[in-house]
Amino acid sequence: MKTKMFVQGIMLTAFLLSCFAMPVATAQGEWKWAHSWSGQDGYSNNAFNEIYKTDFDEDGNIYVYGSIGGMSTFDGDRLQYVDDVQVYSSGKRATFLVKLDTLGNVLWHKVLKTSEQGSCFPFWMEVKNDKVYISSNMSLDWVDDPWVNEVWLYYFDTLITGPQVHAIPMEQRRPPYKSGRYTCFATFDLDGNLIDNHFITTFTREIYVGGVRGEFGLCKSSIGNAPFHIDSEGNIFVYTFLSYNGLESDPYTIMIDGDTNNVYNVYLPGNTDVYHTSLFTGMKYKFSPDWELLYAKPMVDHTEGVATSWELSGDSVNPLYAVYITGMSFDEEDNMYVSGYVMLALHYGTGGELHQYPIHIYWDSTHYATINDISSSAEMPFLIKYSPDGDVLWCNQIYTTGSANPGAQNLVRAVGRSNCYENEYVYIVGCGIVRNEDAVLAFDDQGHILIPYTYNNNTTAFFVRYNATTGQYVNHGIIPVENAQPGHVPDVIGNRLFSYSNKSAIHQWCVDGTYIDSINISYVHIDDLDKSSVLLDSKGHLLVGLLTTASGTFGDGVSFYGSSGRSNAVFALYHDPEFATPYVGIAEYDGPKPEMRLWPNPATERITIESEEEFPIISISVADLQGSILTILPVNDVRCTLNVSNLAPGTYIAHVQTKAGISDVKFVVWKN
Repeated sequence: MKTKMFVQGIMLTAFLLSCFAMPVATAQGEWKWAHSWSGQDGYSNNAFNEIYKTDFDEDGNIYVYGSIGGMSTFDGDRLQYVDDVQVYSSGKRATFLVKLDTLGNVLWHKVLKTSEQGSCFPFWMEVKNDKVYISSNMSLDWVDDPWVNEVWLYYFDTLITGPQVHAIPMEQRRPPYKSGRYTCFATFDLDGNLIDNHFITTFTREIYVGGVRGEFGLCKSSIGNAPFHIDSEGNIFVYTFLSYNGLESDPYTIMIDGDTNNVYNVYLPGNTDVYHTSLFTGMKYKFSPDWELLYAKPMVDHTEGVATSWELSGDSVNPLYAVYITGMSFDEEDNMYVSGYVMLALHYGTGGELHQYPIHIYWDSTHYATINDISSSAEMPFLIKYSPDGDVLWCNQIYTTGSANPGAQNLVRAVGRSNCYENEYVYIVGCGIVRNEDAVLAFDDQGHILIPYTYNNNTTAFFVRYNATTGQYVNHGIIPVENAQPGHVPDVIGNRLFSYSNKSAIHQWCVDGTYIDSINISYVHIDDLDKSSVLLDSKGHLLVGLLTTASGTFGDGVSFYGSSGRSNAVFALYHDPEFATPYVGIAEYDGPKPEMRLWPNPATERITIESEEEFPIISISVADLQGSILTILPVNDVRCTLNVSNLAPGTYIAHVQTKAGISDVKFVVWKN
């Protein structure tokens, strides 16, 4: 409690005194070019034009994957698929893949598009072994309609339905020319030639009137992400959200390529009587290189404390929870790091008091996540390491402890987003807010506090670094901007970590938590921060992806065209050769170090720390005499005042970091 009260005082005073100004990027960096695509949207808040994944190949070429609406344009010019107005004007979501060189020249693009009721919804993309792998959902609900000639499906470079369909031999029609819903997995060479494709259909275990079962793709559209990984042997791992109904005695069925001889039945727990409810879980799948299903398993083995047995009398495992996947990365040995969050079906204001805390969400028989109280019942961020065989090697999470306001937003909240692996560490980005002085937001159960109560209701963005071998917390950093939220995908190169946040800036840290600087964008209206991303290569190229609703400028004369009234998927390249070099942190600095002044000392309520004018303070960390770091506070000033009124009597050390290094200053808190 004493430590928490002390941290609260430091954070409160820092916010009130406005120590958080952002420096601009280094002079070496320069914006090179920008592109955008746009098209129709579903409705005012349903963007069809988004970037889902970006990647580089070994030659530095860039691949951008996402969705695009009808009447589509690229840099304001009409994007031509085929000489047919109906395909062009169809107001449906399509899958879009484009390749560019480092100079920003478009080399080729591919579109998966339908004019039907359903959309083609993108999921994931990976560039590996001189191939490009993508996944996407597609719906062909009305192909068997007698007016089939009015139905169009443009599959990459081929129009396979409509008047021309009879000119295409049956064996060349892909996907299967039949009614259905599919998740498509396609492989291209680096020139954009289609190498292979497969189409996965699933059938719910719930049986409707007439013996019909619901039909869906393998991955769930618009629910988190559905990342996949191709390992060194060519096996395909897919992680996705699943909702299902029906009795547990009936199978959930997976069919490959429409082949009734290539069908797999999977039995899932939950619902043992006819008074059943909809169930939710996360699923992990493994397919062989020939697309044989090797396994299909729920990500959750079982739960403890979710709801109560009398409330779910027909449920064998109390599975009223949902697992949402937000990202995946992998290391050199094909271990996979999967991040996301768990939501309980009964959370604040809707029966959260019926849970039996602490709740345990078991990823296998021994590894589990813990929800200590109602504060994490809406979103509980997690990070899991899986072996190439799909076994859990370790798990970690972001903990919250506190109360919730029924019918309103949680008083303590943490949102976990994507992750990335680099050099024996894995990083996760997220954001959090604490609105109650009894609440805590921490990185792990050892009490490494991220955000204490600060009275100002500001959202704070952060990254956390974990040891990739053990899963243990190493350190963290926070974005020194009020109400900051990180983009969906971060990236790490060497010892530098980058993430997009609001305030139109890309923030850069040293991986030890040191805030370095920010790359400011002159003007961009960010519509959906979840779709913002950054990507780096070893030559110092930084690719930024955004979702905006207007035109904008990145700087250095680089601007982009944004269709007014529509969503716009925007990506731009920034180059700084310094990114490819290690950041010289405080441990490597051997030049002169500034002198620090601190007063009063001893102190009872506040202390002021001041550096020399040419050495502005970057951050202050406070430790006890045993060396335990209590907090790290970003600063950008030569002077900062800290509130120590809630600190227990004793001696503490302030580690004051500047651009030139670090100085240690001891101070005493004295109380009569």
